Amino acid sequence: MVLAYLSAPIIHSGLRKDDFCSIVIRALEENGITVFAPQLLGPAEPDVIFERDVSNVRKSDFLIAEVSNPSLGVGMEIMLSIELMKPVLLFYSSESDRLSKMITGAKGKALFVYDSLDDVDRIIRKLNLDNLLVMNCVNCNSHVAEVIDDKIHCVECGNAISGV
Repeated sequence: MVLAYLSAPIIHSGLRKDDFCSIVIRALEENGITVFAPQLLGPAEPDVIFERDVSNVRKSDFLIAEVSNPSLGVGMEIMLSIELMKPVLLFYSSESDRLSKMITGAKGKALFVYDSLDDVDRIIRKLNLDNLLVMNCVNCNSHVAEVIDDKIHCVECGNAISGV
């Protein structure tokens, strides 16, 4: 069973990306991937949230995050995933002008720009999420690859990286 952790702003209602989360959850679950989405959980004490979310990041096989607007919690979840060498798939809206330099400079991630939620759905559905790994691409700035037919391909540019 593959487990994905979905990270997106929760606290500030104006920054929430509920439509994004719904699209991601549906696309992942239709591909047999279990999703932990704290956005769907009710209120809890801060220490409970911290322990629960850290535990689920640790259990996950990869993390997907919406990063169009800065969020401390999302940043912490991304950093933990990177430190644990888990593939990190980051999405941001083409309309966003606030992308963090920490996000763009991070290793261990792939960064996808989207114009619409249809783009998000299409990107997620084309990836081989059962076989992601952290690996630098020499052709682009991605650090996430997928294994397809015993070959490793960059998830961003699609170029072959090497054989398995």
